[in-house]
Amino acid sequence: MEEQATDSALSGFHGAESVLAGDTVALRVHSPGQPVAIDVYRIGHYGGTGGRLVAQIPSQAGTDQPPCTVEADYMVDCSAWSVTHSIDTAGWQPGVYFFNLRHPSGLRKTVPVILRSASHAGTVTIMSGTATHQAYNPTGGSSLYQGVDGDGRISWDHRSRRVTFNRPFASQGTGRVQKILNYEVGLIHHLDSLGVPLSYTTNFALHRDGAGQYAGSPAMVFLGHDEYWSVEMRTAVEKLRDSGTNLLFLGGNTAYWRIRWNDDGTVITSYKDAAEDPVQNSRDTTTLWRSPPAAAPEASLLGGQYVCASPSYVAAPLVVTDPGFWGFAGLGVRAGSQFPGLVGHEIDQVAAASPSTTSVVASSPLQCKNMMGRSDLTYYTAPSGAGVVNVATFGFAWAVSPWIDVAPAESRAFARGFLRNLVVEAAKGPLALRFPSTPDLEKRPELVYVTPGEHLVNGRRWRTVCEAYSQTERCRTEIWATTVRPSGTGFIRSTGWVFNNLTYKPLPRSVWQGNPLARTGTWVSAEGRQWRSECDTPATGRNACRNYLRADVVGPRRDGTAGYEWQRQVWLFNSLVLFR
Repeated sequence: MEEQATDSALSGFHGAESVLAGDTVALRVHSPGQPVAIDVYRIGHYGGTGGRLVAQIPSQAGTDQPPCTVEADYMVDCSAWSVTHSIDTAGWQPGVYFFNLRHPSGLRKTVPVILRSASHAGTVTIMSGTATHQAYNPTGGSSLYQGVDGDGRISWDHRSRRVTFNRPFASQGTGRVQKILNYEVGLIHHLDSLGVPLSYTTNFALHRDGAGQYAGSPAMVFLGHDEYWSVEMRTAVEKLRDSGTNLLFLGGNTAYWRIRWNDDGTVITSYKDAAEDPVQNSRDTTTLWRSPPAAAPEASLLGGQYVCASPSYVAAPLVVTDPGFWGFAGLGVRAGSQFPGLVGHEIDQVAAASPSTTSVVASSPLQCKNMMGRSDLTYYTAPSGAGVVNVATFGFAWAVSPWIDVAPAESRAFARGFLRNLVVEAAKGPLALRFPSTPDLEKRPELVYVTPGEHLVNGRRWRTVCEAYSQTERCRTEIWATTVRPSGTGFIRSTGWVFNNLTYKPLPRSVWQGNPLARTGTWVSAEGRQWRSECDTPATGRNACRNYLRADVVGPRRDGTAGYEWQRQVWLFNSLVLFR
């Protein structure tokens, strides 16, 4: 990228979130005292050059635009800026475009513009994470992450509750230009090289138009960082999956925060706090997708969900656990193969809400900022035949980016081959018809405790029923087994469904504060029964407590002779408490 001008010397924006290819792009450019020319590039492979010059707008006198305003909710709004350039895109292909504003000195500023496809039939649809671009944009000092208090200090409390596309994207920091460069451009370069027909769409188009707009598209690809989703977006994607459209999530931290769009797609609302949001007790309340008042953990769609983050650009190796996965075909992997630099900085992990057909095909430890995390690359198939892949890391977007040097050459080559396999196969239609997923219940049998229904795991029958319980769900699991019970002076055997345990689905530890089921120790209940709990041990795993109850049971004779006898005050597994 050429040297960037300061925001005060040169900046601009296109107020719409996106437009259809062929429509007019109305730019609002701020350039006090300096004329501005514009070079327009379409992003793509183009023989390895990364883009093609499609238009040059001759230099014209600069405009000194008025100051932006700051609303009461800290939204920075520059909608008073006048339109300086109206550019006809008739005949242009859909895609991501960089409008490079240029001063005579050579200093530049990039305005990304997305031209959407009118139809997606017969194409792999590429989704640009426009809501996330804007959420991180710090122009004017405020984003959905932070603002500036009266003393000039960075402040979470002064963050924007609304952000608008009617403002420039900052040239520094994590705004739209940086998000597209780091998490989208490299993937677009690579996907454009595969010879697969592509179409382009955006978050607001998905929100507004729904699943029907994408009829006939065999697959939808979500790029490296698509964190902010409205209810309408999520509903549309679930409908696509349930109608047979394959979904490829090529990043991490997807669908984490809930948002609302205004009617024309220029403003995003996210309070990030259910108590603060004036829209109360609604699916539209803007908090985490996995949190009340309408909790819908993202793992139920993705296969996994965000767990933690390493420092920026700190990455670990991807570790293959299922070399037979179709995405690894022809790449020479085996169980335990490692590819450095592909796991970071935000990662996803399987969760209780992961679909029962979810397979973990790579599971990779990562030292996050405050814990040891694990990135689980997952695949599951839906009853519709759709296949869903979640790579669970930013690392693949980095590996194909020309600007980010985190992964070595071998890992980059693996990433390109893996992504090629995913997209080429997904373009052929419902993946389950060729690659049905192996339920991860075989690999992680503990998931049987939170997966409703009857299951066959390791040759044994299990069944689980879940019900609402306080702020979570409580699941009762039974196993088909032969039991022994007393009868008169002896014992008899019978076969049927037998209680195994109760499992409480994940809640924050703070919700369980003071409850002995959620801390290590022993105690006596009000009924006089003895209990023991152990938490965060090798037996329980991290973020879990197992609870045991003392009871008399019937078991085999301890002297080795045939028959049964009473065994007094044995610790029996009773329940499992999960945390997030």
